[in-house]
Amino acid sequence: MTVNKEKKIDFDFSRFRLPTYVTLFKPLLFQEGSNYIAVLGPDLESGITGYGDTPEDALINWNDNLRAQIYNLDLKNEIIDEIRTKIATKSKAI
Repeated sequence: MTVNKEKKIDFDFSRFRLPTYVTLFKPLLFQEGSNYIAVLGPDLESGITGYGDTPEDALINWNDNLRAQIYNLDLKNEIIDEIRTKIATKSKAI
């Protein structure tokens, strides 16, 4: 997804104790007005998104939304399928 450079948040994903999926996928994080948005995918409509009053809140919301989507096996979505594959590959490596 393309976002104006001045809206992007340079976030150190190793700085906080964040959920595993957040540190694994490192979604794009940007600010829109007073809200923070985390997204992984081509756009807000088809990607996985999270919203919050702080960058951390947006990332936690993103993680919750991702988990809801990857565990919904009836959901057919190219981005979710890629994420499921990456998670399965990582699990096998451990």
